[in-house]
Amino acid sequence: MENEKDKINEQIERYYRSWFRTNDLYDAWAKRHNIATNTLFALYVINTNKPECTQSQICNQLFLPKQTVSQILNELEKKGYVFKEVNLNDRRNKNIKFTEKGVAFAIEILGELKAAEIKAFGQLKEKELINIMDNFELLNNTLETGLAE
Repeated sequence: MENEKDKINEQIERYYRSWFRTNDLYDAWAKRHNIATNTLFALYVINTNKPECTQSQICNQLFLPKQTVSQILNELEKKGYVFKEVNLNDRRNKNIKFTEKGVAFAIEILGELKAAEIKAFGQLKEKELINIMDNFELLNNTLETGLAE
């Protein structure tokens, strides 16, 4: 029994190292492009939820606190990349939209990120990628159950 726990603990440690390394790889990429990782992924969420993206959507998709997302959006607004407008379906929320400058910035930086990811993912076989994603989903489902207890 103890040997089984040791084996599982080794895999948990391996999982943490992999998770931390992935985060570090994205952090390093973002720093080289003079952007914070959370800001980069906020741009991604805004871009993928066009034409109507709310602060709540960003919070929910990135699992970030409202205050953090608010700071990111305020900074993007100061730089002239986004603006906020009233959400006609829910006046408590504002839609986050890109300015022309923001569209150009998002297309450039997200395009560079996507190109790097395609290059990296392209080094794997399709079956390997499918297995990785299937296993991520499986792990997330088991963690959701295990961490809810």
